[in-house]
Amino acid sequence: MVSRRRSTVSPRPARPRLLKGAEVGIVGTGQIGGSVVRCLSRLRPDITVCAFDLDTSLGAKIRPFARFCRTLEILVRQSDVVMLAVPVQAVVRLLPRIAKLAGQRPSRRRLIVCDTSTVKATVVAAAVRHEADFDFVGLHPLAGTEGQGWEAADAALFKGRPVVICPAGQRAGRVARELIGLLGGNPVAMNPRDHDRLVAEGIGLPHILAFAAAGMGTRAVGGNLLKGGSWRSLTRVAASSPAMVAGFLHENRDHQLRVLARFKKDLDAVAGALRQPAVGALERQLAAWQRRVTTTSSGRG
Repeated sequence: MVSRRRSTVSPRPARPRLLKGAEVGIVGTGQIGGSVVRCLSRLRPDITVCAFDLDTSLGAKIRPFARFCRTLEILVRQSDVVMLAVPVQAVVRLLPRIAKLAGQRPSRRRLIVCDTSTVKATVVAAAVRHEADFDFVGLHPLAGTEGQGWEAADAALFKGRPVVICPAGQRAGRVARELIGLLGGNPVAMNPRDHDRLVAEGIGLPHILAFAAAGMGTRAVGGNLLKGGSWRSLTRVAASSPAMVAGFLHENRDHQLRVLARFKKDLDAVAGALRQPAVGALERQLAAWQRRVTTTSSGRG
């Protein structure tokens, strides 16, 4: 359970250097944004944390960890770093509003904006149009689970996990790396287009398969009692928000369609092997795929 995981967080986290005295504003307090809030709240008073969410009823739950802002405008005006922990389409819509507010801030620090969405190329392209107003860093924490909302937030969520960081200006990049370190994550630099291509295979495809498998009916009376650990592993992420998943799949549709086309060929190969009178063709196909996994894993080790 989440409560047990929180007990593993170190009571003496690293202290900020570049972010010392800064105010970090989190827009969106679901699992990712809420986990950032919980984690950074341990660094007070070195860092001030504020948060905004369209669900204002969360204010009472968030206030023990951060100052809750009633509007996005209030948050941006008082922040040195703004993290957009919302779906990719929402990030793109918010960037022009943030650009207008950036010049109204009393802080002398140039505003840094980052996002945590699953797709990066679209966001980076949209942020470039506002480079005169703020510095932008694209982030993608590879740490989320199928949990949803503030209740799924965990201060230890990012501990030891990779966090993709897209190319950024020198100062913004240094600040982003320190922020990732304070969250307990490990920064991994990546080109936005390469990132999205890999997301289609490593994140998009598993989500599609999970939802499709979970949606399969069964003719067994009382349900299929043989749906055990393998089935639960396959369908785990089908508990994710359909709106969130549909958002990043559609935004990354060109890469996703190519991955689905390749996967369909693999499924057709299995179907063809199953139609053979002997098991040999199927065994050879499975063994070939297994060798790919073994080779890839040993190459990365």
